[in-house]
Amino acid sequence: MEDPKNQNSSEQRKRKLAIALLCILLSALAVVPYFFMGRPEEGDTAPAGFTLRQPDTHDMFLHWDQMKSFYQGLHAGEIYPRWEEETNYGFGAPTTSYYPPGVYYVTAFFYAITGDWTRTLLDAELLFMLASAAAIYVYSRRCMSRLAAIAVMTCYVFLPYHLIDQYQRGAIAELLAFVWVPLMFLFGERLMGVRSWEGQGNEASWRSRLTGVAGLALVYGLFLWSHPPTAYQATLAFFVFIVVLAILRREWKGVLLVGLGLGGGGALAAAYLLPAAVEQEMIRHEYVSESWPYHNTYIFVHNIFNREVHAEFFNRLDAIWIFSTLAIVIAAVAILASTRRVKNFDRDLRDRVLGWVAAGLFTSFMMIRYSEPIGRHIPKIDIGVFTWRMLTISTVVVALLAGACLEVFQRTRGRLEPKFRRVLALFGISVVAGGLLFSVANVGWPMLYAPFFYPQEHHLNYAIIPRTAPDDPDDFPQDVPQAELESDFGTVTVEDWKPQHRVIQANLTDDDVLLVRTFYFPGWTAKVDGTPAEIKIGEELGDMEIAVPQGSHRVELVFGTTKVRRVAAIITVCTAGLIVFCFVAATLARQQNPATVEVAV
Repeated sequence: MEDPKNQNSSEQRKRKLAIALLCILLSALAVVPYFFMGRPEEGDTAPAGFTLRQPDTHDMFLHWDQMKSFYQGLHAGEIYPRWEEETNYGFGAPTTSYYPPGVYYVTAFFYAITGDWTRTLLDAELLFMLASAAAIYVYSRRCMSRLAAIAVMTCYVFLPYHLIDQYQRGAIAELLAFVWVPLMFLFGERLMGVRSWEGQGNEASWRSRLTGVAGLALVYGLFLWSHPPTAYQATLAFFVFIVVLAILRREWKGVLLVGLGLGGGGALAAAYLLPAAVEQEMIRHEYVSESWPYHNTYIFVHNIFNREVHAEFFNRLDAIWIFSTLAIVIAAVAILASTRRVKNFDRDLRDRVLGWVAAGLFTSFMMIRYSEPIGRHIPKIDIGVFTWRMLTISTVVVALLAGACLEVFQRTRGRLEPKFRRVLALFGISVVAGGLLFSVANVGWPMLYAPFFYPQEHHLNYAIIPRTAPDDPDDFPQDVPQAELESDFGTVTVEDWKPQHRVIQANLTDDDVLLVRTFYFPGWTAKVDGTPAEIKIGEELGDMEIAVPQGSHRVELVFGTTKVRRVAAIITVCTAGLIVFCFVAATLARQQNPATVEVAV
């Protein structure tokens, strides 16, 4: 006769496998069709039916060139490539000193395996969807049954704003943001003492607190490495969520631990975040705020220069906001009214629901123009660039509330009038189905016959231009030599030209000035025959000029670090080590005093 323990273990493995397969299936259904959409321009040949391609989207032209440049930097041996050599007609830019590089590490990994950039995007976006689906399932499983958690996962995968980021915006960095928001909620509520499913686990133990702080620091740090604009907006909503839990539970120690976790996340991202902040004035960063003023991007307003061009897109955003806001309000009323009629209903679930509703309504409010008097007093709120990016948080909340309706429906069997239970079930199913239908009709279908994506001939980055360079990239000369002499007293030969390392051989009949067609930016250093040489900044172009004496000389240029970049890198490495130490310490302590609680799957 089979041992009951072995039987339970076997059943658990089967359940885990079934959930994993469902997660893969849902993610594939959401992501893969995009790579068989689009139509060729007039005169071009249509690819075969099963050839990977993608329709033209808002931001893919930017990511396409940046992920290729980042890979080139990694391939050249840089751990953190900061210089994009081919942008701005070959004059370059310190792109990933200011744009988060997290997503490009992922695309570089897949390109190293596949050797195909379109396949790389398919693999990366499928991974992001899988990870986001798994993240919200794990979080919702802490407080819901398996069936309700599956509903949450399904809803999250197919809600329209989640898919708009892929199908219409091509915003792969924002797609990665969907992974981190549910995990922030997970670790945040653990630090606030909210119990897991059916009270499992000692949420107040020091091990739980330690792993909670370390987990929140890890997740938040990765969020900042992925997409700081969304991370900032999510932080505001997360703060509302935590404050509501603190008030409901009178748990203020947890708030301090949450703050410690967020601070640790900032420290983990210091290698990117600190130089981007300190060295901000070295580039023309105001281009973004001047082109897309934050307070002109409210839902129903969209008062920015391309409103008419993208009228259908903005109408979809407005419809998604209406759908999300109504879903949050109706779910809140249905859940709270129903649970009030049931004695001794689970306090932890009610607290979560109140926290989710507060965070969701806060984000809905902050996306409309009536929030402007408040928004103008929130420091650096324009980091988000677009108010409607907060639909990321709304998507998380709507999915969780849809599942919560189904969870309350299950838990109140025999304890609540049938008409209330029917409302809960109907609403939960309607949100899942409604989100799916909206996505099919208004997100996927319009892209079926959209024009194909074609990489641009030249990649121009208006926001990340050194202040010493001309304002407009269109003023940069094109097709100029990588290196030449100002007075033509001899010849130059480029022996090595990598993104952050160049070697030039100069043979001069007289003293001359070597012109290197790369923008100067702090971090560039030069040596002539191994001796440090001064770099002067070209008055007209902001490129690099190096005085070279008569004779044969080897000129070497390296884009290295600065003091702030060194300090920031040390902070990141030390923080990563501390996070690892916290997890190891908690694991060792658990092995010495093992818990008997099973983890719900």
